[in-house]
Amino acid sequence: MHTFSPDSLLAARFHNAQAGLELIDIVDAALPVVRVTAEVLAQDSKGLPLTEEFVLRLVDHQMTSPRGIAGVLGLPKAMVDQTIAQLFGSDDLRWARLAAGSTDDQPTLRLTDKGRNTALTAASVAPVRTSQSVLFDQMRWKAAPYDGRTTIPRGQAVDDGMIMLPAARSGPVDDGDITAAELTALLRENGRTDREILQVRSIIQTPARRVLPVKLLVYADPQRTDIELGVVIDGERSQPHELDLLGHGGAKTLGITVAPPPERPLLDPDLEKKRIPLQEVTQQRTAEAAIQLGSPRPVPGPPEASQTPRDDEIRAIGVFEHPEVLDEALTSARRRLLIIAPWIKNAIITTDFLRKLEGRLTKNVTVDIAYGYEENDTKTDPAAVRKLTNLADRYKDKFTFTRLKSTHAKILVYDDVWVTTSFNWLSFKGDPDRTYRMEEGSLVRNRQNADTQYARYLQMIKEQRRS
Repeated sequence: MHTFSPDSLLAARFHNAQAGLELIDIVDAALPVVRVTAEVLAQDSKGLPLTEEFVLRLVDHQMTSPRGIAGVLGLPKAMVDQTIAQLFGSDDLRWARLAAGSTDDQPTLRLTDKGRNTALTAASVAPVRTSQSVLFDQMRWKAAPYDGRTTIPRGQAVDDGMIMLPAARSGPVDDGDITAAELTALLRENGRTDREILQVRSIIQTPARRVLPVKLLVYADPQRTDIELGVVIDGERSQPHELDLLGHGGAKTLGITVAPPPERPLLDPDLEKKRIPLQEVTQQRTAEAAIQLGSPRPVPGPPEASQTPRDDEIRAIGVFEHPEVLDEALTSARRRLLIIAPWIKNAIITTDFLRKLEGRLTKNVTVDIAYGYEENDTKTDPAAVRKLTNLADRYKDKFTFTRLKSTHAKILVYDDVWVTTSFNWLSFKGDPDRTYRMEEGSLVRNRQNADTQYARYLQMIKEQRRS
């Protein structure tokens, strides 16, 4: 069964989450965070219920009758009897033998060796000064239970074209911004239940600027005038962040706009008649995604060596499926791979992209990538071009990287698959204009059609090559 990307799974879960609005896109964003070390006064749990601790202490101080203990503690005798029974079961208490000639027929309580050690340990526990490291959410301006290992440097997020979410205020975190109760609650949330923070004495903030990668859900009405944003952190929507973002001005503050969908490139009439429409494809994908979401663990895709060609198909391809198809081409193409796009962005030409592309080249796959929109193209990142140029120089016999005079084409061909679309294959992330559209294309899986289009676009590249 097809394995869906994280964005496709989010789309399946949340596409109907905003009444009257359509999910237009899912965008990478960065939540500003800072690592904070709090110097605190803390006390670790003794692992002993309070009633048991007090019973042991009283017995250790020669209070040996259940009735007397109940009187001192001000508790019902039945409750004390139950506690004593538990301490007998844990081998902390025993009944003392009656002394010879004693006239008192009531046995008395005594500590066992284990009980004496338990009472001594409970009495010796005292608050200690220690340090507690946490992440501080600068958008909500409060400590948060995020995993610090998932944060990245702010500079990396900028290079990847992530949208920076706003901070509640500027400046460092003050001592009073984190309370003892908040730190204790964070410890509980992270599974640390044996420690209680009694006092926050001081705060030390690390100077490194880091962010937590999150997702923005971009919703819009049919007229594309009403735009609402969802914030997804660790796979779940966060209403507090959404409200905070709305208070900062929402989509307008972030410069996010939604435009009408571009015209879909049409197929030949005979192919158009056979094309499965987007609505039907989306319904099928949603049903399949629901199965994966219900799985106890991600459903793995078949190993490359065991993949078998699928039957011919002619169908629509929606906005959230395009990255999956591109990834499939980069990881499974066996004979040829051709990509044509107007622009190239750093956010797409990542280390992972280059690794997968080189993986195809080492398996003797012929690769052609062409780009170019106008003479002074400001939408293409020079660094991304350099990366692809360097790779092409290393594989001159297998990889042709071409700058075109001008192209509007957005084409992907790999093996027997041909995709024509309005989707920008190499710049769908990191575009600074932040205008989002519902992109749609057509996927044709057929050797004859793929051969025809492959030859056609190789000829176009040859004719449009910039000298």
